[in-house]
Amino acid sequence: MNNTRVQVVVIGAGIAGLSTAALLSKQGYDVCLLDQNWMVGGCAGTYLRKHAHYETGATTLVGLEPNMPLGILARKLNLDWEATPLEVPMQIQFPDGRVLTRHKDLIPWVQESENFFGINQADFWKESLQMALGVWDASGRYLDFPPQNWRDVARLLPQFKWKDIQLLSKAFRSTHQWIASHKLNKNADFMRFVEAQLLITSQNSSHETNALFGATALAYPLVPNYYVPGGIGKVAEKLAQYIQAQSNPIELRQKVVGLQQISKSRWLVQTASNRWECNAVVSAVPVNQTLSWLEKPSLAGISDLRTEDQLWSAFQLSYELPAQLPHKALHHQIHLPEPLPGTQSKSLFVSLSAPWDTQRCTPGHQVVSVSTHLGNLLNWKHEMKAQIEETVIQHLK
Repeated sequence: MNNTRVQVVVIGAGIAGLSTAALLSKQGYDVCLLDQNWMVGGCAGTYLRKHAHYETGATTLVGLEPNMPLGILARKLNLDWEATPLEVPMQIQFPDGRVLTRHKDLIPWVQESENFFGINQADFWKESLQMALGVWDASGRYLDFPPQNWRDVARLLPQFKWKDIQLLSKAFRSTHQWIASHKLNKNADFMRFVEAQLLITSQNSSHETNALFGATALAYPLVPNYYVPGGIGKVAEKLAQYIQAQSNPIELRQKVVGLQQISKSRWLVQTASNRWECNAVVSAVPVNQTLSWLEKPSLAGISDLRTEDQLWSAFQLSYELPAQLPHKALHHQIHLPEPLPGTQSKSLFVSLSAPWDTQRCTPGHQVVSVSTHLGNLLNWKHEMKAQIEETVIQHLK
């Protein structure tokens, strides 16, 4: 078993881990990035199978503007994501055949939504966009935002700006409470739309989602949305190339099995075949997994630790099909009349590759990604997969 000495070990080669390792590399740190998978990107990766490139999870991209996370990252690392803006972020198909188009500009979207649902929403969507832009801006300045408790608020104070007061006043409300304050929670179709939108973006319900996060999730089509030629994993690949260009290694197929603190400034990270001794560890994987590696796990400072029965997971299907007639949008949310078998999900999210993107698949074809969500993973059985897929295909037809 090899024993390697580095300054920092970053665990998890998703966008968070890649971004961390890239920024540390830029500052001159000796970094090693570990991941148990055979490719980088995590839930925002792209993989090759039978001549087509499929997404591992995320299919649409936001946050590229100068004051947003990927925009800030691109500027600091001098990278170009080479993404294409979407004219129509999304369309939503309802069971009765009606189609709701999510326009990228506020006024057309408010008009569309008010006509569709038959209720006044202008103030709600104006506030939603204002809150979302505030959250995007604050997330570039604070480590703990949106705050989950008063301890987080205390950490914000040294960098606090008065314009953030309005945001903080909504930090401890649920999205459902915020929607109720606008008297929109009684409209069943509107709430159905909201819950499906939150599952896509925050993997949770309006009762469980912080109002600031909920506003950002609901308003994300109102900030520029992008398509990445070749697949969204190109973002992760560019970050990986940057890290390696700084002579820092990325070790894949390395499943961490142990994490031990030797002294105040020395850690030992162990996989099945190697060990890394370092001064600091950055874990960019779920906190539950991180705690499982520690010999003496501590819950100090952890305010929201959830068990498997409290978490949502994704169920994804991918296909390569002959290109269909042009669609107005590449992304479609489909509301279902009944939940999918064995799930609590009543919606599908369907993403198409751009017809002109010959990097994704054979010319004349398109890649179709279909995802939905599963509640309470403890109830999952592998034999449910075939039944879910059959039902999904029936709805898509």
